[in-house]
Amino acid sequence: MKLKPILIFLIFFNFGDLFSQVKQDEFRLGFPKSLIDRSESGFSFNTAKTIALLFPFNPIFLIENKKFYVGITKEISLGKFPYGRLAAEYSLIFRETHLNQLRFSYNFDIPLETSDFAIFMLSLGGGYFTDFSKEGYFPQASLNLIIPFDDVIGISTYLKFRNTFVTEENESDIFDFSLGLAVVIYF
Repeated sequence: MKLKPILIFLIFFNFGDLFSQVKQDEFRLGFPKSLIDRSESGFSFNTAKTIALLFPFNPIFLIENKKFYVGITKEISLGKFPYGRLAAEYSLIFRETHLNQLRFSYNFDIPLETSDFAIFMLSLGGGYFTDFSKEGYFPQASLNLIIPFDDVIGISTYLKFRNTFVTEENESDIFDFSLGLAVVIYF
């Protein structure tokens, strides 16, 4: 039974490798050329994969029922600039009950600063939350530094704040913040 959360986490982490068998020239650039030109960048796909392997799990800190909890989380995003990005996030919270949390969200990315190497963005969004016994809805905001490493896939370092409004009346709302790396896929 304790193997199930680990398997879910590994599925989310390995999602970025699904495109490894596809030639890079078959993709159309998902990051607009006006935002980022990587023609002279020395950043490689292997460097980004190494970074993702070194930081496979991101910390999450949350307050629920006036208690503080710590866990690990992983997020995967699919997006089309400038229309936004859909994200799925799995969290494993270190406590006795309600260990697993799943979130689905829509995020609108606002570029704050761009360069030849990366994009610094403010991301505003909202979504659906469940821990498989209760559900809720949340607004969220994050600061992201997106580093693309091929035409479609990139890594986003982020600092995210979120408040989940739980729909059950006898349950408390959840405030959390997390930081780390997420796989970002732009089409």
